[in-house]
Amino acid sequence: MAADHLLGRPPRERTDVTWPGDGKATVAWLRDLRTDWLAGLDRLDDTDLDTTAPFPWPNDPQYSVAHMIGWVNAELMKNAAEIGQLRLLRVQVQQPGH
Repeated sequence: MAADHLLGRPPRERTDVTWPGDGKATVAWLRDLRTDWLAGLDRLDDTDLDTTAPFPWPNDPQYSVAHMIGWVNAELMKNAAEIGQLRLLRVQVQQPGH
């Protein structure tokens, strides 16, 4: 949804965002999201970065598009760390003797 805001598209409802399915479909979906996000970032100039963020703080002048971008990056780092922890736990459980 942040990419929708960044690209000037009407934001989708949360219920419209669904899990794509198996590994290949998920990887393709994530790559498409990355492509959209990078396209949005490439279009920005300094004035755009200073504009009030439309998401996740709806039109609060305290937060800029630059803040929104930082928030998205922090969320992605957190999610990647959580996935990494789950992968470590899965490997440990699958080892003999555990």
